[in-house]
Amino acid sequence: MRTVIIVLACLLVGYSCQKAPRYVVNGKISGNAEGMKVTLNRIDYPQLELIDSTVIKDGKFVFEGVLAEPGYYTIQIDRNPKGEEFSLRNVTNSPFYLENSVISFSGNIDSLPTMYWSNKPQKAPKVTGSAMEDLYQKFQADGRELRNRSSDLYEQYLEEYHRPALDGIFNKERGIELARAMEKLEKQLADMKWEFVKNNIQTVVGFDMAKQYFQDMYVRITPGQIDELETLVEKAWPNTEKATEFKKMAEVGKRIAVGAKYPDIELVNPEGKKVKLSEYVPAGKYAMLEFWASWCGPCRGEIPHLREVYKEYKDKGFEIISISIDRNDAEWKKAMKEENMVWTQLNDPGEFNGPVAKVYNVQGVPTCILLDKEGRIFKTDMRGAQLDAVLEEIYD
Repeated sequence: MRTVIIVLACLLVGYSCQKAPRYVVNGKISGNAEGMKVTLNRIDYPQLELIDSTVIKDGKFVFEGVLAEPGYYTIQIDRNPKGEEFSLRNVTNSPFYLENSVISFSGNIDSLPTMYWSNKPQKAPKVTGSAMEDLYQKFQADGRELRNRSSDLYEQYLEEYHRPALDGIFNKERGIELARAMEKLEKQLADMKWEFVKNNIQTVVGFDMAKQYFQDMYVRITPGQIDELETLVEKAWPNTEKATEFKKMAEVGKRIAVGAKYPDIELVNPEGKKVKLSEYVPAGKYAMLEFWASWCGPCRGEIPHLREVYKEYKDKGFEIISISIDRNDAEWKKAMKEENMVWTQLNDPGEFNGPVAKVYNVQGVPTCILLDKEGRIFKTDMRGAQLDAVLEEIYD
């Protein structure tokens, strides 16, 4: 009789007697992985939050739990040999979208991608059972051909322009040709991403991809596009932490978005005097902000090209403002002299804790931003033949 009452009660309250939705990740790892530690981590860019851990037994592992909402997680397997020094190079890293469903995760321990790039063959695991992961993989598949073509062009660019340029040989015409072809493909990929984000902003995948616009070193969309995304997020995620988080990121991103007026910051000139960047940005001229450091090899490798560019275009109205992030004043000045940098030179001794990093989001050098005649951010990532191509369009 008691059983009958319980059944009737369940029928009356509907789903309340059913199990709450939860995730079950069934892992199957081929190869010699017995006893290896496996962790499930939530990706909270740029950190990871440990959620659960287990070990591989008979080539299998299981994670179970409950999520408030789908999210981006990663499964990592520690392949470090026992008794040897720990290295992240021996830790696999397999990100995917986790949700409350039964999910299958399978791969070979010897070929799963690791935390760092490896020249050994790598193959992503097969993940099934997650609708959000399926959505993300469809987006990746739709753009794969364009990305492959772009990658092939970049390899050609390295071989035919970049490497010769390091030896002072500037194959300008060929470099411009390749740069324009790459830019065309990148524009197609950017348009594809923009449409995907707008059409899928109500999903965690679309929201995460919208945040990516502000997690890159450059904000490659305009303030108007940022406003449009804010409106879409507010509508899709009303009164949520996601909407609040996005609004904060968007407000910061607008400062350095394409089309925004360059932010003014305090720097130091070669005489040791504190100055404003605005004192050196010329009115009515195109100017490039080139962030670098004396200790940065790629920065020093770019300077011979900048000398050629400055010589060709300075009389046509083009200016370069190099902003070092050197802490060591003597090393900065020594490098300026060695490289014969005859254009404007300024310094932010705060390195990656100064206004260059905090205001311009410079996370690495070299970083190059082209300003238009009104002082608006016009083009980003202006290096090598990419800069040649833009200047040719402007002045020739």
